[in-house]
Amino acid sequence: MTAPREVMRALRNALARAEVDRGRAERTAEIAERHEQQLLTAVPRLREYHRRMAAMHRQVQRQHAAAAAMHAAHAERLRVLADNPDRHHALPRFMASVAEAAHAGGAAVTLFGPNLVETLSVGSDGTARAAQDLEFTLGEGPARDTMTHRRPIHATGVSLARHWPTYGPAIERLGIRAVAAVPVQLTGVPLGAMTFFDPPQRDDFDGLRLVADTVAAMLVPDDDSAGTDVGAILAEADHRAIVHQATGIVSVQHDCAIPDALALIRARAFADDRTIAAVATDIVERTLRLT
Repeated sequence: MTAPREVMRALRNALARAEVDRGRAERTAEIAERHEQQLLTAVPRLREYHRRMAAMHRQVQRQHAAAAAMHAAHAERLRVLADNPDRHHALPRFMASVAEAAHAGGAAVTLFGPNLVETLSVGSDGTARAAQDLEFTLGEGPARDTMTHRRPIHATGVSLARHWPTYGPAIERLGIRAVAAVPVQLTGVPLGAMTFFDPPQRDDFDGLRLVADTVAAMLVPDDDSAGTDVGAILAEADHRAIVHQATGIVSVQHDCAIPDALALIRARAFADDRTIAAVATDIVERTLRLT
């Protein structure tokens, strides 16, 4: 069972982060308002400048407000745990508050390295993590497509299998009926994708982008955060270390490139109906050698 001291420390961090982000939202709103006022009286050559600055600060304001809401929702879950310690065995996941902010049934963020090698995945609950594991094992799914094409994607019902012949039916067996994914990027640099399971509306990509941009900003530490944002998200992450280690072993054994080695591991996991992590563990422990 989670120690009361751990719960209270996490609760204090969540409340502190919510307060920091609320303050940032207020300060950014003040800057945006100043530019909006100046836009009304500026000479023509300065109007576009004030328009751009106002729009930029309004977007940042929305991100800080969204972050504050996520941390406040996470704090409320922690408060419930603190008040009822005998009813829970683990800390609530911060990503559950991310999913709530998007009005989705679940959410996951996936970061990729070169050659679309998945380096990190964080899910809001067991179903979201299972769906991400399926995408990782099968090598197809919304996060990969969004990262490849750098655009949002949505699929529901029969279109799940049309988009992803293996992944689509597999997540339907998990009870997922729709998915949406949007790029995760910082200053225009693509980092990965956020996938939302059973999102509220087909065309509400603006709301989903706001959530994804907010989470992306949380991955960058700053002086005010004291590591709490990064801890809240990355503490829940699966860094796929065992899979990367196994991929290196297979690459040496078969004298092949890393992407080809990962493909061999994926194929074995699919053939044996096991998770890719389970197959990777056997490879690292030398109880399995791919032929």
